[in-house]
This record gives sequence, C-alpha cells and structure tokens, in this order.
Amino acid sequence: MNIGMMTDTYIPQINGVATSVSLFKRYLEKMGERVYVFSPMIPKNESGTFKVNGLKFLWESQHRVAIPISHKILKLSTKLKIDVIHSHAPFSMGFQALRLGEKLGLPHIHTYHTLLTEYRHYIPFPFRPTENAVREFSSWFCNSTDAVIAPTGKIKDELLSYGVKSPIYVLPTGIDVENFRRPLKFSIRERHSISENDRIVLFVGRIAREKNLDFILKAFAHLQSKLKNVTLIMVGDGPEMKEFLHLASHLKVSDRVVMTGYMPRSEIVEYYRQSDVFAFASVTETQGLVVLEALAAGLPVVAVAKEGVADVLKNGVGCLLIDDVQLETFVDRLLKILENPELSMKMSKDGMNYVLEHWSMNTMAYRLDEIYKEVVKSSKKRRKKYDSQSFFAYLHRLGLRVF
Repeated sequence: MNIGMMTDTYIPQINGVATSVSLFKRYLEKMGERVYVFSPMIPKNESGTFKVNGLKFLWESQHRVAIPISHKILKLSTKLKIDVIHSHAPFSMGFQALRLGEKLGLPHIHTYHTLLTEYRHYIPFPFRPTENAVREFSSWFCNSTDAVIAPTGKIKDELLSYGVKSPIYVLPTGIDVENFRRPLKFSIRERHSISENDRIVLFVGRIAREKNLDFILKAFAHLQSKLKNVTLIMVGDGPEMKEFLHLASHLKVSDRVVMTGYMPRSEIVEYYRQSDVFAFASVTETQGLVVLEALAAGLPVVAVAKEGVADVLKNGVGCLLIDDVQLETFVDRLLKILENPELSMKMSKDGMNYVLEHWSMNTMAYRLDEIYKEVVKSSKKRRKKYDSQSFFAYLHRLGLRVF
C-alpha cells in the first residue's frame, strides 16, 4: 500500500505530532508498506519525504505555515500511486489532503492530534476564534474525511460532542521501546555539571503555556525547600522561555534549574534514562507521549491525571497520579519517589513492563495498517466530496457569527 501523509510538522521538530508521524512512517515501512510524508519541515537524507513551501509562523518562530503548491503535490501523488491519504492537522496540509482526496478519488483519514480549543491563545486578538468556532471547525473538517483517528477514548468522546459523524477509531501513538534499551552515549551530569549527590527532576516538552510549566516550577521551588540536593532539567524550547526564566529567578531557583533549549531527539533519550523522576502537569494533552517515553526508559512519573494522560497511565503502575492541579499533593508524590529507592526501583520496572505490554510501536503500527485497509475498502461505497466554495462560505458565516 502507498500511503501519503500530509503534516504541518515533522522531525527534526520536537513535538508529539512530529514524533507520531515519524514513528508510524518507520514502523509501517518495516512492515513493507510505502509511506510518503509531505511537510514544510523534513530531515536531511530521509527517503520518502517531500518538502513543501512554508513560512515561519508569525506568533511562534519554531513552526512553519505550509504554503503548498497544489498541482505539484497532485502530480507527485499521482506518480507515487498513493492509495490512501492520512492528514495530521486540519490546517494548510489538511486542506491539501481534502483537495487531493477529491481530485484523485482517494480515501482520507485524519488524526486529531491536538485539542485545538486549548491552543487559541497563540492567535492574537482580534483574530482569535471562540471555543465554539473551533469546535464547529473541527467538526466540519472531520466530517469532510472518510475516517478519524483519536489518540484516546476521551478525545473520541470530545469529537462526538462536537458533532463528528465520520467513523472514529481510537489509536494512540506507540512507543519505540528499542530506542530506550541501547547503551548510554553520554552523562547528563557531566554535561550540565550536576553533582552525583543531586536527584534530578525532568520535564521534556515545549516551553509553552499549555504545558502548565508555572506549576512545575512552583512545585520544584517547594520541593527544594524540603529536599536540598535536587536539580530540575527542562528539555525543550518554546515561546514561553523568557517568561519561564524570569519566574525561576523570581522564585530564587535559577541556580538549580537547567534549561537545555532545543535538543536532537537522539539525545533526549539520555535524559529520560539518567533522571530520577519525571514531572508533568499539562491538562490539555490528547495523549501525552512523553509520559509513556519516560516509563519506557524506566523513569517513574508524577503527573496530573487529566485528558489523554488519564487515559494512558494507570496510577501505581510506574507512576503516581493526582486528580487535579494541587501543589502540595504533587510535591508529596515527588518526594515519595525521591526519598524511597525501593519504591523507585519497583516503579521503574513496572513502568517498563507496562509500556512493553500495552504500548509497543509494533502493535500500534499493525493496528493503523488494519484501519487503512478497512477504510479503503469501505470508502469505495461512500466517496466524500470536498467543496472549497462551501468551505469559504462556512468560514465567512463563522466569522460573522462567532469570531
């Protein structure tokens, strides 16, 4: 099968969508499928990837807004004999996927990776849409496709509440377990001059508002008042970096916080494997791949059990969860792990086994391949049409009514 993946983000960018697309591409290819990725960001020398035109996103320079040339993508997709289209965002490349599906008469599957209602703050006033507008748009886009993939059952329920009628499959992104079993490449303590006596609290992800990093930093400041030899490492970059550094200074913990900035994915694994506990407090995740990656590396997790995180983790199995954003409780969970080596060792083993049994990338890629085959077969009976004129009329209506 020839699969065309349309995405606005791809490696070397570091985010959940880019990671998901890259992993599924690699594992589907291991199964014998042919996967082609179209994106404004692609790595050097990776076969099956095609770069489309793009501009830096005005409000976040780490991202690109794809400006694809439709006839070139159409010509290339025809040459590659694409059998199924898989889009990974309902934006520039998502629209390309809709048009391509109509022009070539191909089935179109869309993965709803991101809870878009929680990301409206990236669009400044007066252009920022209301939550209702985002829900209506998400429903329109998903209903224009032949099938939708939701990373968790909760996201499926969310889409159903929007009025999505297209078939919805629940399929999380799996974990590349093999990547966490190779020999260590370097010491993170030596790299950042961290004492062997210090315990390391780790966060991996975008330095952005939706990750609830103010809470993480305040929790760490509180933790340090109870446990002196402790360091917080934040791996990642993002639009809130300056604000975060300012808060660290205000809380008087700057000398105990390491901000690595952007880091190649191949190096991030070392941080998972050499830290003592992973802290995560985002309440907007559709899945939260990083918490599963931490478990795969044998790193115990303390997290807020909201949205996708609540779906993928089981309290007590490699992790300690709290029901809400509660500072004292969160800090107590961190202390429980850091001060109890036997518990930490047990959680490490349990977490690795849990990921291996339930979240292997081999299993998820096989399930995705089955979804492709099922949708290709069923879509022949009900070919959906994408009407660009009705789309622009729809946006105009939303603009007048709810923006």
